[in-house]
Amino acid sequence: MKLPPDQLERLVLHTAFGLHLVVKWMATREDVEPQIRDRLSAHMAALEGVLSANGHDWIRAEIEKTEADLHAATAH
Repeated sequence: MKLPPDQLERLVLHTAFGLHLVVKWMATREDVEPQIRDRLSAHMAALEGVLSANGHDWIRAEIEKTEADLHAATAH
């Protein structure tokens, strides 16, 4: 599939935000394995870095909270 750059950017943004919503939900669950939480946190950090570097830093605080929630559940 070949997409114009603007459509590709929209697809990437919607995918990243959709993944963030799933990870945010998973952070509230106690049955998510610690290694999965760690991997999700790493992916969220990478997404946040790329989004921020490309002018989408308005989502930074929410993604950082999701990362903290992922780690908080493993601390219990």
